[in-house]
Amino acid sequence: MTRLALLFTLGLAALSASAPGQSFRKNQPARVVVEAAAVPITKPAQIVDVTLTGTPVPGVHVYAPGNPNYIPVTVTVMPVTGLSMGSPIFPAGDDYFFAPLKESVKVYSKPFVVRVPVTVTSAFARGRTGQAASTVTVKGTVDYQACDDKVCFPPQSQPFAVDVPVKLARR
Repeated sequence: MTRLALLFTLGLAALSASAPGQSFRKNQPARVVVEAAAVPITKPAQIVDVTLTGTPVPGVHVYAPGNPNYIPVTVTVMPVTGLSMGSPIFPAGDDYFFAPLKESVKVYSKPFVVRVPVTVTSAFARGRTGQAASTVTVKGTVDYQACDDKVCFPPQSQPFAVDVPVKLARR
C-alpha cells in the first residue's frame, strides 16, 4: 500500500469512528440552544427586534463574525410579505486563546443575543390598521460551527420560528 493510500485509509477510519459525545454523521446533538422572541408591532413603520438567544452547551464555543478562516455564527431570515428585515446585529465576541495554534479569536461560549430589526411596510400597515391583533411568523436559521478545546464539530444549522404580534391602532 502506498503511503498516500495508507494516509487516506487512516483518515477515513478516523472519520467513521465515533468519539464519545461526538458524531460525524448528520444527526449530531445540537451544541447551541436557540430561542427566538419578538415584541408586538403597534404602529406603522415601527422597528422591533426579533431576538435570537444562542446558548452554547457547556465546554463549547462558536465563532463570532469577523474571524478570518473560521466559520462564524450566521443568521438567515426568510422574507415575509409586508415586513422589511434588517441585517442581523451580533454582539462582540469574547477573546479566546487557542494555545495549540497560538491564536486569539472572538467567540461566544456563554449566552449571546442576536437582534434582527423588523419593520412593517406601509402597504402591510394599510391593510391591517384597526383590525384585531394578528401574528406574522418570522422564520429562519442559525448556522454555526461549535468547537471545544480539542476539536471542531461539523457545522450545524438550527431553524427558528417566532410569531410577531401585530396590532395597529386606527389613525
